[in-house]
Amino acid sequence: MQVFEQRRLLMIETQLRTNKVTDNRVLDAFGVIPREVFVDPERSELAYIDEDLAIGHGRFLLEPMVFARLVQALDLKKEDSVLDIGAASGYSSAVLSRLVQSVVGIEKVESLAEFGQKKMSEIDVDNAVILGGALTDGFNDDAPYNAIIIEGTVEAVPESLLEQLTPDGRLVTIVKPADEVQGRALKYVRSGSGFAHSVLFDANTPVLDDFAQTRQFEFGA
Repeated sequence: MQVFEQRRLLMIETQLRTNKVTDNRVLDAFGVIPREVFVDPERSELAYIDEDLAIGHGRFLLEPMVFARLVQALDLKKEDSVLDIGAASGYSSAVLSRLVQSVVGIEKVESLAEFGQKKMSEIDVDNAVILGGALTDGFNDDAPYNAIIIEGTVEAVPESLLEQLTPDGRLVTIVKPADEVQGRALKYVRSGSGFAHSVLFDANTPVLDDFAQTRQFEFGA
């Protein structure tokens, strides 16, 4: 067995299963997609570390455990469409592609979006695309989506992104208001004319400055 395949299995057994990731479909997706492909060769030895991995341009891959728990919370179905905001070099979109019908990844760094698209083609991912664009805009052209994931910590979730969800659509991310120290993984669900949200777990991941000044969506009193 090749060294990266061994590390991938070790990631699943020691980082994911031991941290409440129990969905076999999610575990299988993590087991298939080669994380090392989505980083520069000189950093491939770090591909499976249990922390956020910087990949240049101020961008990063989320810690595997945090990413896996967010994905699991989306309760994805094979027929779903997903919007992956902050797709970076494409690893997250590739993993999601194993679980759903289609994935649109949005990455603000054009060179990373191009790199990610190239790498997904190399491993025969044909139901996902990474587009360059502002993270806070999402991608309204293909909306609505059954699920949206924001890959990093945001100060607030823009209402405009929540509006890109289908009825009963789900959005997950890490939220940490400017005046708080601890970030929390939150899940938003579109229900009727509004959005309910719940806390999943505590987490601190790299901050997406793009969302720093966005207005918090106001829930009903």
